[in-house]
Order: sequence, then C-alpha cells, then structure tokens
Amino acid sequence: MLNKTKRAGKGLMLFGLFLLLNLYSCGFAYVQHVTGKYFIVGVDTKEDVGLSYKLASGEYIGKAPGKLLQYGFNDRFLVANTLEPDDSSTSFYVIDMTKDSDFAHEKIFRIGPLSELEYNQNWNNRLNIRLKNVR
Repeated sequence: MLNKTKRAGKGLMLFGLFLLLNLYSCGFAYVQHVTGKYFIVGVDTKEDVGLSYKLASGEYIGKAPGKLLQYGFNDRFLVANTLEPDDSSTSFYVIDMTKDSDFAHEKIFRIGPLSELEYNQNWNNRLNIRLKNVR
C-alpha cells in the first residue's frame, strides 16, 4: 500500500512539474534587451516586433506604436522608426528616457509620430543617434 502511495505521489509531482513548465513557456516569441528597461518584444512572431518598456511587475508595455523597423539611443533619448499599423507608412518616435516611468503618460516622454522629413530636419543632427535595423 505504501509503494502505491509513493508512486501516485511521484506521478502527481511529475504531472505538476509538466504543467508548470508548460505554463512558464507561454511567453513571448522574441525578447531582446535594448537599454535600461526598454526591450524589443515579439508577441507572436520574431518578425513582428515592437518597442516595449518592462514594468516593475515584469510585464511589458508598448512605447512606440507599430512594427519596429529601426532603433537607436544615447544616454537620454531613444528613437524608434516604426511601420504604422493602419496605413503602411513609417513614423519616427523620440522617447525621453529620463521622463519615462511605469506610470508616465506618453505626452510626457514621447515626441511623435514624426515623418522622416520632420525627424531629419528637427532631430537627427541634434540627437546624433545612429539607427540600427531590427533583425
């Protein structure tokens, strides 16, 4: 009787471990650290990624709408070039990382959407940030 109880306990423990591993693996398809609390995150695929901020709770929140195409940063600013979800045009967003936080409203820390012309005329030389293509 004791051996049957031990085997049943082992089986239950293995099932619990299996269940825990399956629940844990239900994460994002892709996560890459950029700087500070900023990450490139792909929810379903590695090809459709966005710029996100990691909250203290461990969850991620999007910081630039659309599919991330390029990004770059310096000590204070992060620039995101995205493909807008609704009209297939690209937009630039300038994020002041010193004003961003878990609860900051986008109007406080984010400038954009900016066209490529607006970004190049008003921000590109001033920020001197080299943009990298998202892989």
